[in-house]
Amino acid sequence: MNLSDGPLNALLGKGAVYEGDLSFEGRVRVDGLFRGRIYTEEVLEVGPEGRIEGDVDAAVVVLAGTIVGKVIVRELLRIQPGGLVRGEARAKLLEVRPGGRFEAQVTVG
Repeated sequence: MNLSDGPLNALLGKGAVYEGDLSFEGRVRVDGLFRGRIYTEEVLEVGPEGRIEGDVDAAVVVLAGTIVGKVIVRELLRIQPGGLVRGEARAKLLEVRPGGRFEAQVTVG
């Protein structure tokens, strides 16, 4: 499964900061700093320099950056090399590539 297929619907670019709640359809990528709550029925990508501080609720998360907070993933949480989850994570399926890290309470299944 290539999770990066399909158009990119939104991008929070490197150096950008957003605070608040965000709900979206499609694939979204965070390369900047997001503080708040983010929700999607689809794919959230966090790039190597991306950071989310807050709550994430998504169908799929592909993480190469950092999430600090509570992460709920209904399908797949894929942690790429350099990716870090700190806090709490619940996922149906979990894939941690070499170099990915958890500093979190984790529930899988």
